[in-house]
Amino acid sequence: MTRNAPLHLRLGIALLGLLAFGTAAGAAPQALKIGDPVPPFSLQTLDGKTLDIASLKGKVVLLDFWATWCVPCRQAMPELKTLLQKNSGKPLVVVSVSADQDIKAPTEFARANGMSWMQTWDGTGKVIGGVFGVNSLPSYVVIDADGRIAYLMRGWAPLSSSALLSQAVSRALQTACTTEKVC
Repeated sequence: MTRNAPLHLRLGIALLGLLAFGTAAGAAPQALKIGDPVPPFSLQTLDGKTLDIASLKGKVVLLDFWATWCVPCRQAMPELKTLLQKNSGKPLVVVSVSADQDIKAPTEFARANGMSWMQTWDGTGKVIGGVFGVNSLPSYVVIDADGRIAYLMRGWAPLSSSALLSQAVSRALQTACTTEKVC
């Protein structure tokens, strides 16, 4: 290619080279899709215990990927509280997964803001980036009672995100509730 080649052509070729290099190096994990089984993973809770996702099988799990420094994440917290209250008594578990580098920040934030649901920390990014490939915060994953991805949401918008997430959780709960277990 000559120096006189159009800039967009040179940039395009450079981008293709970077993509090829990244794929060859195994940089990007296979993206999870709706219907995929959730790979096994564990997280550290803010009180120092370990949460193994397999221990929540049979329940609908809403993973909330967030960080204390993320303004939209903080704005979405009241909507998560409302979603939990609306589904009280149902087999729903909300697990907030903090991407903060230091466990102290989410611990203090959760305590100060009444985040009474399960709080975990992924300071290494092993689950956030490795298992789920999350690249924007907040992001949400709904896991059905059978351990499969039921819904994926990247980002947040006031009211519309809440409605979409609520619908996804309701659908997953319908499949979790049987005639033997009324929800």
